[in-house]
Amino acid sequence: MEPEALAGGGGGKSSQVGGEGETITITVVQNNGSREGGSKTTTRILRAKAGCNVRQVLTDNGINVYQSVTRWTNCKGKQLCGTCIVNVSGGGESTNRKSLDEASTLRENPDSYRLSCVTFAYGDVTVETFPPVKAAQWTR
Repeated sequence: MEPEALAGGGGGKSSQVGGEGETITITVVQNNGSREGGSKTTTRILRAKAGCNVRQVLTDNGINVYQSVTRWTNCKGKQLCGTCIVNVSGGGESTNRKSLDEASTLRENPDSYRLSCVTFAYGDVTVETFPPVKAAQWTR
């Protein structure tokens, strides 16, 4: 199924969802990945085409979505490892719906957590890298 067929996770396209060829804004809140409190954050604003793959845009812009050794041992965006977790803290309705596989992988985490490799943005979104995950999320 094409990613466009899954657009509008809220049950339909909202007014925030961009059309084909439109440019959207991805606001990235980069956490430093520290499990201890007081982690530092940096915010970056990226421009991309509507319908873009979130992982691809982030990695193309030098933003790491992997923690620990998975930075080098990940599946390169094939949805096999479950380690490219981001929190879509704003604009979640402008992304595709979660598949059953993705929902199962992230089952113990908040609904806004997504695998960036299978998340497509059709409108402006805010994503947070290195969100805190449950202990059962062994891949982090």
